[in-house]
Amino acid sequence: MGHILQRVKVSAEKTATVRMLVDTGAITLADGRRVKLDAGTAIFRIGKREAPATILVGGVVEPILGVETLEALGLTVDSRRRRLAPSRNYAVRLGGLPITPRPAVVRARLTSA
Repeated sequence: MGHILQRVKVSAEKTATVRMLVDTGAITLADGRRVKLDAGTAIFRIGKREAPATILVGGVVEPILGVETLEALGLTVDSRRRRLAPSRNYAVRLGGLPITPRPAVVRARLTSA
C-alpha cells in the first residue's frame, strides 16, 4: 500500500503543524518492542475538521496519526488514492455540541437567538 503522510495541526500547551504517518491499524511497534509513553489530550485539526483526541508522547522519529484520532475526525484511509477521505458527515465540534447537517435548522437557530 505504501505510506500515507498527512499534515496535522496539533494543539495542547503549544500549537504546531507536523507531518504525521497515518496509522492503518497496527497496534504494536514494528520491531515488537513495548514502551511506556506519557499520555495527554490534544486538539487535532485536518482541513476544517477538528476534534480532541488522546496523544501519546515519546521519542519517535516520525509521529503517527492513529486510528482513534481519524475516527474522531470522521476520516478514513483511502488506500487506492493514498489519502484521507471522509468516513461520515463531520459532526464533532469542540465543546461537545453537535453540528446538524441540515442548513435550514442551523439558520433557524441563528435567527432565533
